[in-house]
Amino acid sequence: MDTYTFHINTYDLALFGTIFIALTFILLLWFTKKINRAANRLLALAMVTIVLWIGRILGIDIGLSTYVTNWSRLPLQFSLALGPLVFFYVFKVTRPEYKFRSKDLLHFSPLLLELVVQALEIRDSINTGVATYKTPAFQQLNPILQLLAFVSVTIYLYLAHRQIGSFYRGLKFNGGDRYRNELLWLDRLLTAFTMLWLLWIPFTAVNYFFYHGKSGNSIIFLCTSFSYP
Repeated sequence: MDTYTFHINTYDLALFGTIFIALTFILLLWFTKKINRAANRLLALAMVTIVLWIGRILGIDIGLSTYVTNWSRLPLQFSLALGPLVFFYVFKVTRPEYKFRSKDLLHFSPLLLELVVQALEIRDSINTGVATYKTPAFQQLNPILQLLAFVSVTIYLYLAHRQIGSFYRGLKFNGGDRYRNELLWLDRLLTAFTMLWLLWIPFTAVNYFFYHGKSGNSIIFLCTSFSYP
């Protein structure tokens, strides 16, 4: 009888811990009754996209396909939704009275492209019998999706910064600059996340040239960026 042992190292254990902590935080954001509950739920959804992304790459890193053959066919990548979710979270914090309209869903339309790519990967996986991350569709299209995700999040982070500036401009001057501290916590977190996100450029270059683009290594950046919330 063949046996198999998960190749779990300290790095993987840290990822497991990150996932469980994040899931707890997501549940708190979703169910806690606080002011501006809609904004909290948008942040929870943004964290869900990151957790699913982490979980997928973690499964690849520990060789989960040995035990659960078709797990890679699960739709776990929604990276093109991350940027809009972060932006609308900031938007809802600055304008809690805003009511979402149907045209706002257009911001999430690029996600359809990502789902189509995943469908192609699943088709190749069924035809070849290999995991989706080993299919030709993945090898050819995943780098494009990563580039699109990077551009998308970068644009929406810029728009989020502008939204905070717009919020301050809409406040009445009250004899000092203390009024500008109201969203200082959000501005600092957004700035930190932007700097971490921009690290994707040199990190991806190192991952490609020194690790031959192995998916497992890209999780380091994602876990770092997870400190945003």
